[in-house]
Amino acid sequence: MPKCPSRLLLFYLITAFLFSFLIPGFCAQDELNGVQIQARIYRDQGWQAQKEGNIDAALACYQKAIALDPRYVVAYNDIGIILEAMGEAEQAKQTYLKAIKIDPNYPNSYSNLALFYESKGDYANAIVYWTKRATLGSSGDPWAEVARRRLEDIARASPEIYSKIGNQYKEKSQADLKTGQ
Repeated sequence: MPKCPSRLLLFYLITAFLFSFLIPGFCAQDELNGVQIQARIYRDQGWQAQKEGNIDAALACYQKAIALDPRYVVAYNDIGIILEAMGEAEQAKQTYLKAIKIDPNYPNSYSNLALFYESKGDYANAIVYWTKRATLGSSGDPWAEVARRRLEDIARASPEIYSKIGNQYKEKSQADLKTGQ
């Protein structure tokens, strides 16, 4: 079982503090600071624990990661997956939504929400999230292709739902154009 060492946190914090004075521009906006680096280490440890089937350790590491970096969207998404696997559906959904709120361009949370809604038989919401996931994907992105195929499958299986959602988007788009939003 991987441990989430707290001594390393102190080491990284002290190192980041010292280097921030010694090297100008050390903590540039695009670079990670010591706390963010430690958050990534916890997330990696969580992912390893999850792969080994140790869900409790994985969840603990992911929670430590977001405690250090509350904007670390990947860790929120991972927590959502764990919560969903534990049967905590509403908490999982809220965690995915929080990840989207933090970073609306992070595609994995859209895939997970789409799958979540499909598992509940809520194809209207699944269409919304699959559509967003499909539009966020670049060429060669396998999950963007999965999203497109799922949309096609839902359209074939439930054309009335697909049509209704499409009409709602069209109406909203037209209303947004009229109001200039």
